[in-house]
Amino acid sequence: MNYISIINAFWDAATTNPLSTGQVSLYMALLHVCNRSNWTEWFQAPNQVLSVLTGLSRSGILKARNELKQRGLLEFRERGTKATLYRITMAYSKQDSTQDGRQKGAQDGNRDGARNSGTLKDIDIDKEGERMRAPAVEHFDAFWEAYPKHRNDRPAAERAYCRVLREDCHIMEQDLVAAAVNYAEAMKALGRKEEYVRSAASFLTDNFFAAYLPGQYVRPERERMAAGGGKNRFNQFAQHDYDFGALEKELVVN
Repeated sequence: MNYISIINAFWDAATTNPLSTGQVSLYMALLHVCNRSNWTEWFQAPNQVLSVLTGLSRSGILKARNELKQRGLLEFRERGTKATLYRITMAYSKQDSTQDGRQKGAQDGNRDGARNSGTLKDIDIDKEGERMRAPAVEHFDAFWEAYPKHRNDRPAAERAYCRVLREDCHIMEQDLVAAAVNYAEAMKALGRKEEYVRSAASFLTDNFFAAYLPGQYVRPERERMAAGGGKNRFNQFAQHDYDFGALEKELVVN
């Protein structure tokens, strides 16, 4: 069963058993995310992303997904603070459907859904020996050049970089480059010695980089007092000001 077949089957079912607007919006949004994930059987979809795609509040998403599950249209697994995992039931009702859905979905995804560069490649990102799909990247060199600490860990950093892009559908490469620029600025402003600066791979692990993304980063007070010095070599990526004092204590050595 391919993408179009699933949509047609969904509307056929809705004809005899009507769904609310919220249920329809959520189901279509999850189909979109599943397609962008290359029809991985279990895929993650953060509530923030679903809210943007559907216009539903968090409580609206929870209500709609429970109703869709009761109708046998999807399954989900909550994971505490991590993004919920979803499974589109129609796409995996039979073994043949699973295989066909993956093949057709991957084709549709390669044409319509690949993000950042528009193409995909296989890359080993060292997740318990599993070979995973990650987006082809174009700006890792810019990220690496901007990052304030270089050791012999570029391969690990590349894997972590691809993992972030694969697992978080609203993070773009430009965001990661800007985060590296902001982190370098913060470390310089705070006078951090190299041993107190995270490695690039560690920076990209456990969502540590999120505090340095455009719109989240706050320039340290010491940098703000000396504003005007130092031209940003990566001025094509947006930077934002904020108070970094609250995060200073969280810096760890890696």
